[in-house]
Amino acid sequence: MLLENPSSYLAFAESTMTETEFLSEITRRTGCGLLLDVNNVFVSATNLGTSAEAYLDAFPLSHVGEIHLGGHHEDADDHGDPLLIDSHDHDIAEPVWTLLERTLAHTGPLPVLIERDDDIPPWPELEREAARAGRALSQLHKVAAE
Repeated sequence: MLLENPSSYLAFAESTMTETEFLSEITRRTGCGLLLDVNNVFVSATNLGTSAEAYLDAFPLSHVGEIHLGGHHEDADDHGDPLLIDSHDHDIAEPVWTLLERTLAHTGPLPVLIERDDDIPPWPELEREAARAGRALSQLHKVAAE
């Protein structure tokens, strides 16, 4: 079983541990693996005003069995601040691709799944996204061979 990190839209007023500490503890107690949704990391970091890189640095990457990528809808909250909605109906944003490459550099090759639930583009666009994910994985093999 793989437990996925969520997209967050607001922070808890109080908590005794961070989300990454909670996920680490879940894996320790249950032995389950984790599904790392890189878009969810980006969405949450943007919405909460935190660092996606810091989140990934604290994430228990050794327990990740699969990585997901998806698109999100860009909006603004009542104060005009960015509000991202994990929608799976847009292209994958450049910062999410960057986070994928950064993550794979730490984890090594893992299965990568691109999520599209709505507004599915024509096949050539889907194929381009799949090829880009494949290139990110291929880069790992080139670096390992050198």
